[in-house]
Amino acid sequence: GIEPADEAPPATLARRLHQTLVGLPPSPEETDAFLSDSSEAAYQQRIDALIDSPHYGEHWASFWLDLVRYADSDGYKADFYRERAWRYRDYVVRAFNEDKPYDRFVAEQLAGDEIAPHDPQALAATGYLRCGIYEYNQRDAMGQWRDMLNDITDNVGDTFLAMGMGCARCHDHKFDPLLQRDYYRLQGFFSNISLRDDVPLATQEELEQYERQRAEWEAATADIRAEINDLIADRVNSLTRSAVEKFSPEIQAIFAKPAGERDSYERQIAHLVQLQVDIEVEKIGDELKGDAKEKWDRLHASLAEFDHLKPKPLPLGRTITDMGPVAPAVFIPGRERMGEIKPGFLSVFDESPAQIVKPELPGTSGLRTTFAAWLTRPDHPLTSRVIVNRIWQQHFGTGLVATTSDFGHLGEPPSHPELLDWLATRFVANGWSIKWLQREIVSSATFRQTSLRPTPAVAITTDPQDRWLWRFPLRRMSAEQIRDTMLAVSGE
Repeated sequence: GIEPADEAPPATLARRLHQTLVGLPPSPEETDAFLSDSSEAAYQQRIDALIDSPHYGEHWASFWLDLVRYADSDGYKADFYRERAWRYRDYVVRAFNEDKPYDRFVAEQLAGDEIAPHDPQALAATGYLRCGIYEYNQRDAMGQWRDMLNDITDNVGDTFLAMGMGCARCHDHKFDPLLQRDYYRLQGFFSNISLRDDVPLATQEELEQYERQRAEWEAATADIRAEINDLIADRVNSLTRSAVEKFSPEIQAIFAKPAGERDSYERQIAHLVQLQVDIEVEKIGDELKGDAKEKWDRLHASLAEFDHLKPKPLPLGRTITDMGPVAPAVFIPGRERMGEIKPGFLSVFDESPAQIVKPELPGTSGLRTTFAAWLTRPDHPLTSRVIVNRIWQQHFGTGLVATTSDFGHLGEPPSHPELLDWLATRFVANGWSIKWLQREIVSSATFRQTSLRPTPAVAITTDPQDRWLWRFPLRRMSAEQIRDTMLAVSGE
């Protein structure tokens, strides 16, 4: 019984379009152009110009990076700088600007190393799995690894499924059909990951060319590098022992095992220890004194004479690969008597263990590829609805489901369930295109309503909070938009 509001004035629409699509105010010239042509074609042309702007990807990447808890430093108990984290950030910006299909966007972040091992962008995408908690000097390596896997499991559930999985970590969910077993079935897809800071973000051709040139440099410098290694061997061993002794005897025993005798889980724990060892060993050049320091400097000066043979370093990111073809076994903590928990999807969808399809790639398990393939099925009941709802929230301030990360029983039911279904279905049919979705939303009469409308008498009793959108909701600009607006209008 409530009539929709009239269309907002052109100047308001110009500002609204600019702020929602690129996060910046229109310039006076852009506003004048918008006011001088009120045709539908001009409105659509302005949408296209904004969506094609490089600022579009920068603005919309911020929404995604906040969702996946991106930061340039660890920000946990020890705020260590994440030197190459920005490569994942730039991947996200580029993905939005290029309108990468959302199903591919999801798959690359979960398993880019498996589905496209020679695509630098797909490798950078796995930086998503490195956005979580990490403490560079944490001596409880086993506890830290458990916390890291829990954090990944929680974020995957929140981000892609809008399911609060965290409650099921310790017990069956009290309100949703999520079992404790489901939490660890989901975690099983990520139990085999290895933190990699040494994977070049390069094509196969670039990598082969680099290796050829590197081999030439290594052959020419073999004697010098052997002298350097002999010079510091004792000191490296001493620093390694000192670093390892800070861990518990159980962890030290794992680290002391020959690499070939460790299972997948032990390799993961040993790698966490090695990361701390590497930090200590990297300081060795600054710690040498006297004759040793003079020889170190002399040898490095000799090494520098061969820099003309040395290939230019390939770009590196914070990435993920599998630890090996066989994943560690997953158990429910404290309930190991129940036996190993095999990777699987939420029981409410499929109670049987997942059928793992291993890619034709050595050293990998295919677990994350299997999960990504399930998550991006065109008929998946959650994936498309969750992202459509999130995009709607960014335009209107509230999602069609107001609790955008909780589609469970404690979340709010959708205000317009048929609209959510229609948009999600059309989104998939149009190639999972976020730019298509946004054109649909900002072209709609609902988006173009004025917000300056008195509340009708019928709305006071039936919809005082405007959940049915009988006017455009008042929006608050983000802190970034306020800052960028000040810089834009000041000419800076």
